[in-house]
Amino acid sequence: MAKEKKVKVKSEKDNGKLVLMIGVILIVCSVILLGISVFILKPSGNSDKAEQVKDPDKIPLSQIESYETENMVVILPSIDNPDKRMSFTFYVGFALDKKSKDLKDTKTLLEESKGIIKSRISTLLSSKYSEDMLKQDSQQMLSDEIFAMMEEILDTDALVEVYIRDFLYR
Repeated sequence: MAKEKKVKVKSEKDNGKLVLMIGVILIVCSVILLGISVFILKPSGNSDKAEQVKDPDKIPLSQIESYETENMVVILPSIDNPDKRMSFTFYVGFALDKKSKDLKDTKTLLEESKGIIKSRISTLLSSKYSEDMLKQDSQQMLSDEIFAMMEEILDTDALVEVYIRDFLYR
């Protein structure tokens, strides 16, 4: 009977060590997973670039200077009937940040390159159809496309937003 108690006590000690060992392994695994998740969620160097992007809604109007192209007229065909065409007339405006160090250079470049800018916008629109321009969000999509193109051309931080004004079609 005494041997049975010793065996029973010994097996209980082994079970206690096993539970302790499993607990230690689980704690080590959770610490490793925590380290990995911190490493993955750590902000990279691109976060500085994201902070530098200006949100036009957050810049007060007193800090924005506007520049507009001359009246743009574009004649676009229909998707269904290429012989049917529609005429679109509008102005493209560029909102510039007055506090930007590149403001003066950007304004000069915009003024000197009026014809080129108008030509590039017309080229951008030449791939569109009249139905594309009649969609509800077409002006915003057009503004976004022109903004991306102008950011590439100007390479400046002064350009904050591109907007479409007096959008008419016939």
